[in-house]
Amino acid sequence: MSPRAEEVIRRVKDRLRPSPEERRAADDAASRILGAASRALRELGIDGEARLGGSYAHGTWLAGHADVDLFLLLAPGADLEAEGLRAAARVLELAGASRVERRYAEHPYLSGELGGVRVEVVPCYRVRRGEWRSAADRSPYHTEYLLSRLTDDLRDEVRAAKAFMIAQGVYGAEIKVRGFSGYLVEVLTLKYGSLLGLMRAATAWRPGEVIWVEPPQGEAPPRGASTIVVPDPVDPRRNLGAALSPWSLGRFVLASEMFLEDPREEMFESPAEPGSPLSLEEVASGALSIVIERPEGPEDVLWGEIWRTMRGFAGYLRSRGFAVLASSAGEDDRTIAISFLLESLECCRWRLRRGPHVLMADARRSFLEGAGTRGPIWTGDDGHLYSVALAGARRASEEVRRALADPVRVAGASRGLEGPLRSARVLEGEEVLRAGESVRRSISALASGRPLA
Repeated sequence: MSPRAEEVIRRVKDRLRPSPEERRAADDAASRILGAASRALRELGIDGEARLGGSYAHGTWLAGHADVDLFLLLAPGADLEAEGLRAAARVLELAGASRVERRYAEHPYLSGELGGVRVEVVPCYRVRRGEWRSAADRSPYHTEYLLSRLTDDLRDEVRAAKAFMIAQGVYGAEIKVRGFSGYLVEVLTLKYGSLLGLMRAATAWRPGEVIWVEPPQGEAPPRGASTIVVPDPVDPRRNLGAALSPWSLGRFVLASEMFLEDPREEMFESPAEPGSPLSLEEVASGALSIVIERPEGPEDVLWGEIWRTMRGFAGYLRSRGFAVLASSAGEDDRTIAISFLLESLECCRWRLRRGPHVLMADARRSFLEGAGTRGPIWTGDDGHLYSVALAGARRASEEVRRALADPVRVAGASRGLEGPLRSARVLEGEEVLRAGESVRRSISALASGRPLA
């Protein structure tokens, strides 16, 4: 191990530990919310119990980031939306929480604030291990598992790992970020013993790497397409890495390699750039942005729609002959911008069409009728028919504006964004430099190779 890397991480760990004052505030919020939960369940006549979970219960929360998660464990026959949210609302009311709002993960929950501490009340089912009825049912078992294994030294290492990932923009399993969940960071740190151990291991991971935190007891690893597979220690059929995007994993691996080569404390405060960012003016020369009014709705739902729409328009532009080099999204209070970096904003004087195999009679005749007499037709080395025609230069902005008339059908956009997309603004080139904050953020993300600003 590098003594310099260890010294950098030691200094970081010292400042990440919550102060006694912060601990008292979090402890007070936890005590109030637990007491309110017991009273609310009795008042409402709901069969259930309350347990603390998350980073507060695990002892892995960072200084300045106090939050308390409370899980309401209800009987398996309960309705989480009706009874669960009704109980959660009463808990927050009795505790005197402010800024209460409804949020969504795989099912809804409520959040609020108590004395400056964020609290979340999450309904789930009280079930035996393996008899899961909702995604949150595993959380109490996660807490039991970690409390039986984490030491104070490991908690310091977890905090350092979280801070490093936050600085690199890869912390958080929400759909907007698609990064490492808090629990995934905790179990990976437990697996490798320290942040440095995790970094070293990550730089040697291979595609499809299976990382058993606990030795398998005859179980097969979870199936499914993901970059790494991390079986949940309390439910080996579940892959903790399933929601991790290739970009987030890649950025963590690259940043880890950079830290191991040149350990610097600032890498826990700002992102490490594995290349040289472009200037905004350089990016603008090939940039196209779609700007929509920000719709109402849960963040996780909204960002799922944004990523789907981004993929749809990237595919549409490619189908129209434009080379899409990168894409990104940015937001402000009022708007969301989806931006693309194109090899050229103008394209395709010639259009090549690939047709069916020459020996497929019906398809061949249809292709010949459609190709007409606008250019030559020939059979390629692969046996397929091809035609080429003089199409005339087209601008990417014109193609996108045409697609916005019917974005779901034409470009594969998310149906949930169809309304805002029909009234979207399309900007290109230097126009993006004079646009609002959401556009500037998305262009800045393109300049540094990020999908999100």
